[in-house]
Amino acid sequence: MEDRADLARVVFGQTRVVLTRDLSVMNPNLVVGAQGLVVGKLANYTLKVAFPKVTVGVSWRDCDIVPGKTGMPTEAEQPKVIPTPRHMGEE
Repeated sequence: MEDRADLARVVFGQTRVVLTRDLSVMNPNLVVGAQGLVVGKLANYTLKVAFPKVTVGVSWRDCDIVPGKTGMPTEAEQPKVIPTPRHMGEE
């Protein structure tokens, strides 16, 4: 999201978001392009997002609203990735 004002458009249980940042450090399924359903708010600017396999807190800066789509995304809509091995100190 470009501006915090976009948070006003979020409706819990309906709004679908897409990740714009790779969060695969937390979970290998959380790559750029993964879609999830906003189910709540954890802090002022942290959204609780349910993905098909995991529910995590995501900063408003790390996701964008998917226009025209609501509800929980299916596993088939998620990007297919092969996890890469990570090394100590790697971001």
